[in-house]
Amino acid sequence: MHRDDLTGLGNRAGFDAALADVARQRRSVAVILVNLDGARAFVSRFGHRALDQLLVLTAGRLQHVAAADASAFRLRRDEFAVVLADPADATGHAARVVAAVGEPTEIHLCGRPITVGVTACAGIATIAPHTDSDRRLALIRANRAMRAAKASGRGQTARFDAAVICGLDSGQER
Repeated sequence: MHRDDLTGLGNRAGFDAALADVARQRRSVAVILVNLDGARAFVSRFGHRALDQLLVLTAGRLQHVAAADASAFRLRRDEFAVVLADPADATGHAARVVAAVGEPTEIHLCGRPITVGVTACAGIATIAPHTDSDRRLALIRANRAMRAAKASGRGQTARFDAAVICGLDSGQER
């Protein structure tokens, strides 16, 4: 039961299991948290069924970009995560994810194809087992970085930097 019913990606339980596996192996890992820009406006304009189509297409793009060296998950409504086994190119990977999501997408409304464009922001966080004993820090830090990216504008990425981002969303950690 670690799969999202709509997209087929791993769900939050799958994400937690993947991080637990990494912790057991005592490896460093990067987490990229991806959130679609303007999802509410998209639903207002096209409806919930159109958003479902968009989420399925986004999941496919994330899975394609993640390929062999990463795993993709849908955490909630329009929020996704990618877990990279090798954090060395996390920034480049996040840029590829944001670019893939930003490509024009064809959805079907009332049986007619419509091309839509959406963007996403991504937050990147790396955890190392020898310095970060709590694997939940990866998601908390990636969330803070994603919020910083959103504050910079649509289609942005940001890497967690404690000196810059710490406290951006104090009291709102999940």
